[in-house]
Amino acid sequence: MTRRSESKEMVLFSTPLLTRGESADEYASLRNALELDIRPKGIIEELYLADFVAIVWEIQRLRRCKANLINNAVRHALQNLLRSLMWSPERPYYDEADALAVEWYSSEQAKHKVSALLRRFHLDETAIVTEAIRESLPDLEAIDRMMASLESRRDKVLRCVADCRQSLAERMRQSSDRTLQSEDSLCLECTDREKAVVV
Repeated sequence: MTRRSESKEMVLFSTPLLTRGESADEYASLRNALELDIRPKGIIEELYLADFVAIVWEIQRLRRCKANLINNAVRHALQNLLRSLMWSPERPYYDEADALAVEWYSSEQAKHKVSALLRRFHLDETAIVTEAIRESLPDLEAIDRMMASLESRRDKVLRCVADCRQSLAERMRQSSDRTLQSEDSLCLECTDREKAVVV
């Protein structure tokens, strides 16, 4: 690879800002896989590919964000759920519910206690995730809007590549037609000259 092509590669495919836990190698693998699939021709398609890779990476990041938002909300959701299920007018319950929510992560006994309590109200552990999603809805909706915008941009890039290739194909066809027509004209001129010489 020449220095010029290395420089072009760096400009077109410079690694975006990565968040903690994201890998430059994984980004490069995604780029290479998409490049093999799309097989860009020329600088314009290379630029489209660079944009496409960045958009796909961002969509993947937002999907992970959604899962992390829900997972981060689980303890608070469990706490709220336990406070609701353990409510009693006779005794304070907040401290016990909060302690059980914390212990649930590390104690099998606490897990069994929570499961039994949920079953008493005809619930299972999906109720915890449901509550976590409910608490996270405003943030999840914001992420969904961002993802929809990115998916629209992704689809637009694909259409641009298709249009670019269609335009190139059309130009190549027109160029081919002009070349063939000019060759036909030359052949006709040659034939006319040959006839004139014979006469």
